[in-house]
Amino acid sequence: MKKIYLLSALLVFTSFVNADNEVLTAKSPEHRVSLLELYTSEGCSSCPPADQFLAGLKGAGVTNIQLIPLAFHVTYWDYIGWKDPYASPAHDDRQRKTAQLDQARRIYTPQFVLNGSDYRDYEHFSENIRKVILQIAEIGLTLNASKSNKNTQVELKADLSASDIDEVVFYLVLYENELVSDVQDGENEGETLHHDYVVRKIHGPFVQKKKNEIASFKQTIDFDSGWKPEDLGLVAYAQNPRTGKILQAVELKLF
Repeated sequence: MKKIYLLSALLVFTSFVNADNEVLTAKSPEHRVSLLELYTSEGCSSCPPADQFLAGLKGAGVTNIQLIPLAFHVTYWDYIGWKDPYASPAHDDRQRKTAQLDQARRIYTPQFVLNGSDYRDYEHFSENIRKVILQIAEIGLTLNASKSNKNTQVELKADLSASDIDEVVFYLVLYENELVSDVQDGENEGETLHHDYVVRKIHGPFVQKKKNEIASFKQTIDFDSGWKPEDLGLVAYAQNPRTGKILQAVELKLF
């Protein structure tokens, strides 16, 4: 896959720390932000290059007001001999449901899903992301988080006034960067694998009917003891539950 170059643009994004109550805030821009999902497994020999591609986005000029990546590790490769420590059956379910909404016949790894649809057009990746940035977002998201070393109290506010969709679902995702595994079995036996944007927890769907133009959702997200707080981040996104299309996304670094 080719290194990505995106045109620079002056885009509006807010992220700040309030010293009094340790509240972090991120607000989505007026344009759409893309969500790139990777379905991957440490038991899959063809997955490490895809993991590297995702991690490489940080140094390729891609910002979180252009595109937000997430890595969902799946469990269905564990039978080969290596149990992926980051995999969850919930990720398997999400991949299957996404494929169903996208009218896809099968799921596979590594699989990229861009804004709700199976994606393989790597040669035109930058161009495709730029096309999304040119679109005005139907929904505005504001993500607030007050944090400690054990959990984060999250509030997601959504402005649906510009949307004509009668139902929208929202998700909150906690991810971790800078993860390393020494694989002892399976197709990647003997390899040291590096991961970023690994999904640790996902909360939702939070369902909102179009009756209210402003929606608000609150969630406490606990941290496991083995996680590195300095590498945790939070993503919120809005999705059309009938088509699977990602309507808007926003990211917040927690530490």
